[in-house]
Amino acid sequence: MTALSLVALGVVMTYRFATPLVDPAPPTPDYGVQTLVAGVTMAAAVAGGLGAGVYATKREAARGRIVGWTAAAMLTGTALGAVLAFVLSTR
Repeated sequence: MTALSLVALGVVMTYRFATPLVDPAPPTPDYGVQTLVAGVTMAAAVAGGLGAGVYATKREAARGRIVGWTAAAMLTGTALGAVLAFVLSTR
């Protein structure tokens, strides 16, 4: 799940709008903010994945639950980070 999250956020980080979706075209988004927000979200995903992996290796009884909740949190964080990156870059 960590790798999938990193790939998705990497796409968000490097995405550039080729053509405006509306006419007249809105101002150009601030791609630096978009990259920063996606990068911070990527760092949080890596930290969460590594932390959950270390924590799950020490608790064999609850390993499935730990991994499941971490995957759900990572999926939610990735989606929110992507939306936030696109929204903040247009302000």
